[in-house]
Amino acid sequence: MRSELIFALLLAAGPALRATVPEKGAEIDEPRYDPAAEITILANVTEVREVPRASPLPGVHVSVKFGTQTFDVYLGPTAFLKQFEMRFAKGDEVRVTGAKVKTPNGPTVILAREVRKDQATLSFRRPRGEPNWE
Repeated sequence: MRSELIFALLLAAGPALRATVPEKGAEIDEPRYDPAAEITILANVTEVREVPRASPLPGVHVSVKFGTQTFDVYLGPTAFLKQFEMRFAKGDEVRVTGAKVKTPNGPTVILAREVRKDQATLSFRRPRGEPNWE
């Protein structure tokens, strides 16, 4: 009787258990923008890199130095950034507004809502965090 109950519970929970395991080719769970975690920093770009599609948060990232801290800032998909004339390079001073969040595998990243460089501002997300590229 007990083994039948366990089997019935496993059978009923089967779809839910399968849903928690990512399938091959499935999208990687990415952190969500949290307006309550929003910060604004004035920082210097130390690195610009493109993260491949199979990785979490694929697209353009910049590392910025703010005081003694270095942050990874996710800007957005490469194709979205290519639509604009603004380019980022090592040494650029930028004002980043975005949500500081933890990624599923541990490191903290800033999901950029907008970045100001010189007199230009590039908007990546709406105030509640919805991406402008979708």
